[in-house]
This record gives sequence, structure tokens and C-alpha cells, in this order.
Amino acid sequence: MKAVKQPDASKPGDPAIGSIRAAATYELVVEQLRKAIFLGRFMPGDKLPPERDLAQQMLVSRTTIREAIRVLEGEGLLVVKRGAAGGLVVLGQNRLKPAEIEVYMETQRGLLDSLFEYRLANECAAASLAAKRREKKHLKLLKKALVEMDTLCASREARAHTANISRFFACDSEFHLAIAQASQNHYLLEAVEKSRAAMFLPVGKVFNRLEDRANDHHQGIYQAIEDQNADLAAQRMKMHIEATRASLYDLMPKAIKAKRP
Repeated sequence: MKAVKQPDASKPGDPAIGSIRAAATYELVVEQLRKAIFLGRFMPGDKLPPERDLAQQMLVSRTTIREAIRVLEGEGLLVVKRGAAGGLVVLGQNRLKPAEIEVYMETQRGLLDSLFEYRLANECAAASLAAKRREKKHLKLLKKALVEMDTLCASREARAHTANISRFFACDSEFHLAIAQASQNHYLLEAVEKSRAAMFLPVGKVFNRLEDRANDHHQGIYQAIEDQNADLAAQRMKMHIEATRASLYDLMPKAIKAKRP
């Protein structure tokens, strides 16, 4: 799968105002569709709306949609199937073999470190504010995601089913985004959307089954938010993110772990 380039961070000494490159319209379409897939709004096997409908919804030309689809096909996110039952079909992640996981984790270690630091900074704050500001509609969204995740990891067979793994990660994103919505802070919601989308590739590539207690941390976070205990909600979110990081890093070879600060 083609790597998605992240924007470069500014450095000391960089000019206050940099050069501007206007994004082509198809690139904006790619960004929006990619984000929807990464956040689990379209699952493997789902069909995107037809080309004509996408063009109308996004207020762009069909030529622009076709250019965007070609990019997403190249990234391995979509396939165009022909015929009466065809369409723009979302592809599942190609999970890596054990030897490939070691190489992947080594090459992505710096990015993952930054990603988890970003999550800790934003999602703990979102959980704290959610506990103070949540409304019934937010609790309803959180509970809906919790119930479905419980079902998806209820048995050994369910936890190993590829479709269930993909759906669990989509519900996981729904849960974390619902917390960000409950914080009622637009900037935190944007930050959590960004971090959840960034988690799509590493999580989808290396996890090939769900743990039997995969939903326990979510239950604890939900309870703290429902009880309006802001400190406990932030604390449990921190524990959850650190546990997720530990699970990923357990897949690293010992030599790579030793290099970590």
C-alpha cells in the first residue's frame, strides 16, 4: 500500500510564511474519501456511492471523481468492479506475516511514538471534558458502540473472524469520536479524528485477532464519563492508550525495543 505523506513540522529558523501550493480538487476528494475509510465509515466490502452520486454530493466533476478513485485504487483502498453487481468496493487490509510485522514496526517506530504522544495529549483532555459536558445523546452513542464491541469479542471464534476485527476497529473509532463530540470542543474533535485515521494502517496491518478483554478499558472510560468523574475519565483514557501502545510494541523485535527511550 502506498504510504500517505504526513505534513512536515516547522523547525526553528523556518520562515514565518512559507510557499503555497494550491491542492488540486481531486486531492481534496482523495483526502475526504480516505478519511471516511480510515475512520471505518466504509467497511471492507462496502460500496461507495456511484461516481455520479459522489460528484453531486461533493460538488465536483465526474472527471475529478475518477482521478481520485485512481489514486485510492493505487493505495489499495478501493477496487473498481465491473458489471451489474460492480461498483467502487472498499478493500480490507492485507495483514502482515510475523516476519513482515518486525520490518514494518521498525520502519514505523518513530511515527508510532509521535502518534501515541499525540493521542495522550488530546484524548485524555477530551475524556475529561466529556465527563463534564456529556449529554444523553453522547452517552447513547457511546453505549451503542460498547454493546457492538462486546458482541464482536464475545467468543474465541468471533475474535478471530476477519470481518469482526475490522468492524471492532470501526466501533472503536466511533467510541473515541463520540467522546470527542461529548467534549464539545471542535479542536479536540478534529485532533481525535486525525489520530484515529492515523491508527488505521498500523492497527489494521498487525492485529489479526481481538483479545478476550479488548473492551474492558472502554467500559471503564464510559462509566467515568457517565458518572461525570473528569479526573477518572482522563486517567482511564491514559491507561487505555498506553495499553494499546504496549500491545503494538510487543510485536517489535527485542533489538528495536531496546532502542526506545
